[in-house]
Amino acid sequence: MKEVELFGTRVLSGKREEFLNEIEKRLKEKKKTFVVTMNASILLKAVEDKEYRDVINSADLIVPDGSGVVWAMRSLTGDHTERLPGIEIMKYLCDRSRETGWRVYLLGSKEEIVKKAADSLKRSGVNVVGYHHGFFREEESERVVRDINERSIDLLFVGMGVPRQEKWIHRNFPQLNVRLAMGVGGSIDVISGKKKRAPEWIQKINLEWLYRFFQSPVSKRKVPLQVLKFVFLVLREKLKNRNRRLF
Repeated sequence: MKEVELFGTRVLSGKREEFLNEIEKRLKEKKKTFVVTMNASILLKAVEDKEYRDVINSADLIVPDGSGVVWAMRSLTGDHTERLPGIEIMKYLCDRSRETGWRVYLLGSKEEIVKKAADSLKRSGVNVVGYHHGFFREEESERVVRDINERSIDLLFVGMGVPRQEKWIHRNFPQLNVRLAMGVGGSIDVISGKKKRAPEWIQKINLEWLYRFFQSPVSKRKVPLQVLKFVFLVLREKLKNRNRRLF
């Protein structure tokens, strides 16, 4: 496992087992950890927004989540990394929490959805000790942080969408008494049963983004354009690199 640079952002390259082992190692050593799961949407936003790029680079671990990022790394750096989606990290850590006793808090989505997700995890033996919806104003963040800290949380999963979830974690990380904080996008919706993750065969052909688009065409209406912008960005950078080598 190593770290490479992609459009000014740091991202890990390696095997999925290496990523999981590093996360668990930091948890066992009680190293406070901010994890970002890098997909094309996050990377594109980081390229366009320096403030957000600085937020991403402040994370302790930046894991390649989406197939687009894996393709960009292979095309621009020559690294053949494996991807590890955020929902899989979340599920792995929740599974491990049954043995370790890690305490879990869910932050994000609507009240009824995050409650269903918390109840679902509790039924499977996960020690979910608190949850809160993601539709709160910034001035209410202090109250949310206080609620998290009062419950002695180990794992904080924040599903408030990009870029809000990473910015919220970054802004409040110094005050949060947690072992790990990670943005998980729509994972809370999936765990609650409100949405389904793409079938494995769709994941294998790298069209999970299209499956999510058809599930929520209104809220995800910008996704096809973002995909095209991302492809153009990578191909343009690849052409620049080729021209530099020629001259």
